[in-house]
Amino acid sequence: MEPTTVETTDSAETKPMSVADRRLREFARRENEILQAALSLFDGDDWEHVTIDKIAAKAEIGKGTVYKHFVSKDEIYARLAIRLDQDLLAHLSEIDDTLPALSQLKAFIVHYWAQTDLDMAQRNLAQFCGREAFRNRLSIVTRAEWGGIEHAIRDQFIKILQQGMSEEIFRPLPDDLLLQGPFATLHGAVRLSWRNGAGAGRPERLDELIHYIVLGIATKPGRKLFKKGL
Repeated sequence: MEPTTVETTDSAETKPMSVADRRLREFARRENEILQAALSLFDGDDWEHVTIDKIAAKAEIGKGTVYKHFVSKDEIYARLAIRLDQDLLAHLSEIDDTLPALSQLKAFIVHYWAQTDLDMAQRNLAQFCGREAFRNRLSIVTRAEWGGIEHAIRDQFIKILQQGMSEEIFRPLPDDLLLQGPFATLHGAVRLSWRNGAGAGRPERLDELIHYIVLGIATKPGRKLFKKGL
């Protein structure tokens, strides 16, 4: 029989934990420390020249320990970027899909634009990991996981606009134009804000963006609804 240890919870109850479970939790804790150490290094002036040695030193562990968790520096960065997109998707998933399409679209833009409030380290990370050359260096498994999250985000955007088309408040457009037009506008606006600081802390920029995107795809009835604030 596998030996167990006893963990004490805040409620003073005891819960048996196997040695295997304890090791898994310790492994996860160490992995998170490595990720946080790597992210903190993206806040410096030399963030594009971070190395495994620097990450190990920051996490106060040996270089070999880092490689027990991640096969490369790129995989560390990708894991951090995936977490950012997972957080975004979680917020987008909270949008009530029973609302009118116009309300859903506004909520989507608000959540997406909230990325302008990421700190400098997170912004540097997201821009670095968005490069095609970086993506191509990742393992197939990591690319597939990350791609699945990104597809889920884009699919929700398209679903909202398709609902708006059925409500006859948005012009009927094929999916590729929806991604090349309004979604690309939203995505590009966030990235531009990261580079020049035009969006962070400026709610009027969000209002302007919503106005630009909605009126770019709205039908005449849709424009009337939007101008009424519905």
